[in-house]
Amino acid sequence: MMRRSVRSWLWRIPVEQEVDEELAFHVEMRTRELIAQGMDPRAARDAAGRRLGDRRRIAQVCVSAGRRRNRAMRLTLWIDEVRLDLRFALRQLRAAPAFSAVAILTLALGIGANSAIFALADAVLLRPLPYPGSDRLVLVEERSRNATGTLRSRIAPWNVEDWRERNRTFEDLAAVYVPPGGGGPALTVADGSPEIVPNQNVTATFFDVLGIRPILGRTFQAADETSGDRYVILGEAFWRARLGADSSIVGRALSFDGRLHTVVGIVPADFQFMRPASMWTLLRRPDDDGRRLRALQVIGRLQPDATPDTARDDLTIIADALAAQFDDTRQDRIVTVEPFRTRLVSAELRRMALLFAAVVGFVLLICCVNVANLLLARSAVRAREIAVRAALGAGRIRIVRQLLIESVALGVLGALAGAAIGAAILAGLVPLLPERLLPAGITLVFDSRVAVFCGVTALVSGLLFGLVPAWQAAGGVPTRSLADDSRTSTGRLGTLRNLFVAGQTAAAVLLLCGAGLLLRTLLAVETFSPGYRAEAASVLTMDVTVYRTATLGGSRFQEEDAWLSFFEAVEQEVGSVPGVAGVAWATTLPVGDTQTGGQPFRFAEDVSVDEDELPSADYQIVSPSYFATVGVPIIAGRVFTSRDSDGSTPVAIVSEAFVRRHLGGRNPLGVRVKVGRFATPGMIEREIVGVAGQVKGQPDETEDLVQLYVPNAQDVWAESYLIVRAAAGPVAPLTPAIRRALARVERGLPVRSIKTLDEVAAEATERYWFRALLVGTFAVLALTLAMIGVFGVLAYAVQQRRREFGVRMALGASSGRVMRMVFGDAARLVAISIAVGVVAAASLGRLLSAFLFRVAPLDPVTYASVAAVVGITAVVAIAAPALRATRVDPLVVLRSD
Repeated sequence: MMRRSVRSWLWRIPVEQEVDEELAFHVEMRTRELIAQGMDPRAARDAAGRRLGDRRRIAQVCVSAGRRRNRAMRLTLWIDEVRLDLRFALRQLRAAPAFSAVAILTLALGIGANSAIFALADAVLLRPLPYPGSDRLVLVEERSRNATGTLRSRIAPWNVEDWRERNRTFEDLAAVYVPPGGGGPALTVADGSPEIVPNQNVTATFFDVLGIRPILGRTFQAADETSGDRYVILGEAFWRARLGADSSIVGRALSFDGRLHTVVGIVPADFQFMRPASMWTLLRRPDDDGRRLRALQVIGRLQPDATPDTARDDLTIIADALAAQFDDTRQDRIVTVEPFRTRLVSAELRRMALLFAAVVGFVLLICCVNVANLLLARSAVRAREIAVRAALGAGRIRIVRQLLIESVALGVLGALAGAAIGAAILAGLVPLLPERLLPAGITLVFDSRVAVFCGVTALVSGLLFGLVPAWQAAGGVPTRSLADDSRTSTGRLGTLRNLFVAGQTAAAVLLLCGAGLLLRTLLAVETFSPGYRAEAASVLTMDVTVYRTATLGGSRFQEEDAWLSFFEAVEQEVGSVPGVAGVAWATTLPVGDTQTGGQPFRFAEDVSVDEDELPSADYQIVSPSYFATVGVPIIAGRVFTSRDSDGSTPVAIVSEAFVRRHLGGRNPLGVRVKVGRFATPGMIEREIVGVAGQVKGQPDETEDLVQLYVPNAQDVWAESYLIVRAAAGPVAPLTPAIRRALARVERGLPVRSIKTLDEVAAEATERYWFRALLVGTFAVLALTLAMIGVFGVLAYAVQQRRREFGVRMALGASSGRVMRMVFGDAARLVAISIAVGVVAAASLGRLLSAFLFRVAPLDPVTYASVAAVVGITAVVAIAAPALRATRVDPLVVLRSD
């Protein structure tokens, strides 16, 4: 049986034939036994057949078993062959350590870069959000029914309560109030100094909707909202860092902003919602403005059979009913429901992740081409070995499989080294990320998903760079290779290697063009004019927040008059510090954060405009000294003065963009405009008394921001920035004295985000720096790899053509002529590559338009600069092989031949 099994594998006898032979053999042997016992031959054969039974059924069973046996044997033999091929491949790699080291390092760079960027793309595009069942989480907002833009607003507290009770498509709804500046109450720490703790005010259902379970204690309950006590839930990181991970803290009270809050639970450190927060408090029950005060973000968890569209229709019916029941609750507004991930991960972030993935993909492709060129050169050296294998009977597929296993082994070794490089790149990349690039709750980690990506990349890249060299190497004629005694022709392989080099050089040009466009954009953003005249390094800003009693917050000062007195006292005390030239308050920093945002407005004579169709202006509450302190020029009219108090005529100053866009050729001075007031609901009619120079809200504004300033005495707002200008030189040395002056006004006053205007502007442009730095780094890496490829191919070609050069020089060719010949061939190849790369960059340039500012996708300066850089780099790469060709000694070459 074993003999037959081995024969069936070696000679591939059909299993049906084998079974028939086996059954016939058994019948024949039994027949002979019966004949030997004296039975008639015919009767003996019939008896043997009857004893065997149903021969057809037995044959079917045997055929099935035989096929299973053959499959198992073939699999076993295939595994043994692969194991032997792998051992041989590793021996071959050990036998050529220089080749192996260069190939593995090249692949490690490509796979490492890809794994680091995959971690970013995975977190942004693929990985589920860090909330259980995140695919059913949606964000609910409203917008005007007739609005053509995408402007949305938040929801009124009482409307949220009605939506929760009446809807039929949500498991539950929750609401959260996130302070515009990301602030919170103050906690007095061990040394007696106050610390601002980022806080979010939430409804009791908030953690249940998001599916968050506490690591200690509990989350909020419905009964907590109706009790008179104040409750707080702490984040694990804050609990460990500030409270020493004291488990007995649950049930105890902490004083936040002078009020006792009972700690009921601790939530995991990796939980965040929209913005970073360290504590969560309950929203207080709304007052009579509960249907007009649109301040809440609403998050909902859909029922399993519901969709965002059905949920939107459901809430729209409820909202229409509320609008009919309560006047002025919706103002012809419609509900929007969209997946939470869509809002959490911005379109810009998704585009950036795709851009980085494409860039490092090109880098990996260039790495694969370099290794493929190395394998082509190595296959020329191994031509005799491969010819011997073919002459001994190995088919082309068998040889290709052996060479592919070597390629995959290289890929795996490169992936192991690449995983270490990728982890290092990721560790260095995280600190470089712009502060607000990734939403809260999304983190970059090198985990099992990235490790699996490295493994798959190793397999794919091994096949990618190994297939063509293996197929070419296995396709030679054995007798010719043996007769040549290891001499190889450069024709077929040389053409293929030239194509590889041309491709990777073109890819490098493409990446450099993209990096050049991003660099030009960075220069355009960095050289923008912010609109203020003060020296940025001489102006200090700090977030000094005084909280008020209201529906959504705690309090330090009970009355607005106390806030205003505090602001005035700080201005006087800080202004008396030696070296200080100006002090002011503002709710918005130039080219920086805002505590107030936009407010709708209309002109007093426009009485028929729908409230939801009103234009919006960037609403800034400032002290009278703001314009002088920051250096914002007043183009027309006057600045605010101390006479612009709460009891005087409400006034406003507008920006140049406001005048151009909304007043045309009219004189703005004296025009009356109605605008919302932050301290109380409703619109206040204000008289325009001045026009301020245009100040940038963001460095990449394509359209000037419409700005409207009001004096802080007429709309006192606690969340403000203190702005201090030094009389001369940098303001940073004055920071300790300024803080001491603040302490003299209010001991224990919490201060955070201390920055100069220089630093504020730098934060506004850091995402441009990040994109340009990352893409530029990988583009330079791609150029380096491409030029290494050019050098390698040219050096190999010179080595293969040594005999030709020796003959030419023996016949009278000068060294200069040989150099021009080598240099000319390489220069033509590089020139064609540059042209192809520039054309490809021009074709794909529009894909970068979303990342560009004041730079055209077809910027000729960028393309010309890249062509020049690549050309100069190529000359350096070509020079050494060309010089080597001129040093060929004809006598030595001809004698060795």
